Amino acid sequence: MRIALTGITGFVGQNLMPMLRILGDSYQFLTLSIDVEDAEAKYPTSEYPNVRHVHTSDFPSLIAFDPEIVLHLATVTTPRNDTDIIRPMLAANIEFGVLLLDALRQCPSIRLFVNTGSFAEYRHSDGHLDSAYLYTATKTAFRAFVDYYSSLQGFRYITAVPYSVYGGKMTVKRLFDYIRESQDSVEPIGMTAGEQVLDFIHVDDVAGFFAYVVTNIEEFISLPQNGMDFYLGTGVGTSIRQVASLMENISGRSCNIKWGDLPYRERDIMYAIAPVEKNKICGWKAQISLYEGIKRFVSVSS
Repeated sequence: MRIALTGITGFVGQNLMPMLRILGDSYQFLTLSIDVEDAEAKYPTSEYPNVRHVHTSDFPSLIAFDPEIVLHLATVTTPRNDTDIIRPMLAANIEFGVLLLDALRQCPSIRLFVNTGSFAEYRHSDGHLDSAYLYTATKTAFRAFVDYYSSLQGFRYITAVPYSVYGGKMTVKRLFDYIRESQDSVEPIGMTAGEQVLDFIHVDDVAGFFAYVVTNIEEFISLPQNGMDFYLGTGVGTSIRQVASLMENISGRSCNIKWGDLPYRERDIMYAIAPVEKNKICGWKAQISLYEGIKRFVSVSS
């Protein structure tokens, strides 16, 4: 089976590639990376003999590879909504994705496109698309292009919707890093009031979903509805303050946080729990509890 991937040097991608490596020689992978040298350094041929890396602009190589599945993880994720971020974010989240989809028109073997969305596309957690942030607005806009090219080319597609991801190999500092750093900080680290109730999912579970799709492609192609969302969460909500308390209990060290020092983001999401019952149609579910995930996070960051 031939699988094309984008975003493999990103947060989820770095945790996914080791999972895909063990699938065996019957799986061949082509990655499209903006920094090919970085991709080759992370996934050298000596360790990943069935993986080839090309630049994100090398669509002729993609067409020649003729993938059966595309896992599209590449994105620019940012809390910013200023004017300067608009062009690079549109280039990564819209333009590149549309060029990728257009190249797939020349790939007769393509059967499944796996898009990656965000829980913040559903600001009110009511099943209706209403982006909380500029970043997630681009994710919502891209869905229309996936649907268009799916109809044009005849391939099926799904959208993976990760909730609040933590753990694993971080590419940028995230909430858990700031909470952990506060335990070593003399000065209190300023945060919001920490009342947001979110669904925290370990990155290994998120990466595991993409690996699950690869090994169960027929199940996803035969879904009763094209374009279905799959909600990558645990179904359990935990406030940010509770996360800090859990980290204190597990690590045995107090957090030095000044709660309420920072304002909430404009249109910030205060409640977001994955409707995991909707995932039963495919048989996948998260395996790592928040307690176990924080234990792993603490052990790695110690």
